[in-house]
Amino acid sequence: MNARRRASSRRPPGSEAAHPRSDLPARRVMSRIALPFFVVACAACAVAAAGDVADNVRTLWLIAAIVCAVTAVIAWIDLRVIARRMREERTRSGRPG
Repeated sequence: MNARRRASSRRPPGSEAAHPRSDLPARRVMSRIALPFFVVACAACAVAAAGDVADNVRTLWLIAAIVCAVTAVIAWIDLRVIARRMREERTRSGRPG
């Protein structure tokens, strides 16, 4: 029997959270680290692609730069979502802004 099945067999049905949320401060830390890391990685890959390299290697560097840029954008969007959710939680709990 695997661990998931054992854990679910001990939990009474209906005890799941109605609206589960992730740990917002931990997500914020991870996104704050990922954003500058992937921006720098994107720039480094772009500089490497602009160097004197063969065409097939240039393509790989460009793909790596695009992947890093997309990941940086996702981290930025996640920071915006986290800020909105934390603001909503503060207003819902009665604390000002």
